[in-house]
Amino acid sequence: MKKKHKTAIFYAYSNNALDHLAPYVFLCNKKKMHCVVVYGEDFVSRKVFPNQKIVNIFRNNKIQIYNIPFFEKKGLIKTIFYYIWLWTGIIEYKKYIPIYLKNKLKGLCMRLYNTIDGDLIGKNIVKNLLKEDSKTFVFTDSCNSKKIKTNFLLKIKDHAKIITTGHSVWQRNQKPEKRIFTEDVALLSNSWEAKSKNYLKNKKIIGSLRFSKNWLKILDHHSTKSKNTRDKKKNIVVLMNPPHTTKNWKKMINTLVKLIHIKELNVKILPHIRGMTSSEPPEELKNNWYKNLTLDTAIKNSDIVIFWGSSGVFEAVARDKKIFYLSFLDLNKKNYLWANKVSKSIIMKNEKELLYNISNYKISNIQENDSFKKIILLNNSPWINASNFLDKIK
Repeated sequence: MKKKHKTAIFYAYSNNALDHLAPYVFLCNKKKMHCVVVYGEDFVSRKVFPNQKIVNIFRNNKIQIYNIPFFEKKGLIKTIFYYIWLWTGIIEYKKYIPIYLKNKLKGLCMRLYNTIDGDLIGKNIVKNLLKEDSKTFVFTDSCNSKKIKTNFLLKIKDHAKIITTGHSVWQRNQKPEKRIFTEDVALLSNSWEAKSKNYLKNKKIIGSLRFSKNWLKILDHHSTKSKNTRDKKKNIVVLMNPPHTTKNWKKMINTLVKLIHIKELNVKILPHIRGMTSSEPPEELKNNWYKNLTLDTAIKNSDIVIFWGSSGVFEAVARDKKIFYLSFLDLNKKNYLWANKVSKSIIMKNEKELLYNISNYKISNIQENDSFKKIILLNNSPWINASNFLDKIK
């Protein structure tokens, strides 16, 4: 009997999911598995566009992309939706196209998306990608399923092994979300997540592959921007959180305005990937608002990273950057696994402390961030853990 080859299907409904799945795509491809990446709900609706650096990595490695609208053109509404979706993507990066027109097309795309049959599309993805001559594995993130993703998983679960990765770093004690069914294997970021998800029968502690040294090197290979060193200023990156997780929005704006006006600093503000990339920045911050700058590039070229809850800070940890946590802005500051173990020099209780510590920080200082590193298992090599796991899947 002829041995079946392996196919890995990766379902990413958002950029955050894509960020966590992309290193697994790269690894599976290197292990000679046929890889297909499905761009799900947020990409179908044009709420966001795929991280261009990751897109380039996929293209360079000849990884197959499954854009749902290309395969859903039967019927008048779907045909119209396909062309609106296509043109919205074509003009997004054209500088001479007015933002007003771009937003109009995005809005129309979203309205048409809301009319399509997610149940049928989920089933169609399975029909188009499932092959009898291949052993299939489905990788997706562990976040709650959306309308297309739900039906895709329910339809394929009897024909493929479903493997989940994290949607974010497990950095605080929390209740797991309710699921439509239990995955075959859960790849977890640390022992705290494993303990919280004790209902899982088959789980592997891998670490956070997204923040592994190996993956960061691959991202850096596709980066052309370098750190600004000519003006001798400190490069500050602010990892924003949306209003509903920020304790005092007005105080946050006032604090960042003061930072921006310090001549010795270059300040770049990154909106949160969920809920902020398509929103307009506060007027006071618009000149320092970088919605198209990728997290890895921004942090690579930074000296200091400021956050109040964003898990993107773990990229700064992996790159040994100085980090400042603004506890006075974080609505969800309780139960962080690192809360009582980090140096007091990291936790800023008010604006005055932040400004003082930034002013007195010397760029040459070596950062350890050991308590944060334990959360993502950097010292235990997530890359090796994931590679060993993929070698054994059957």
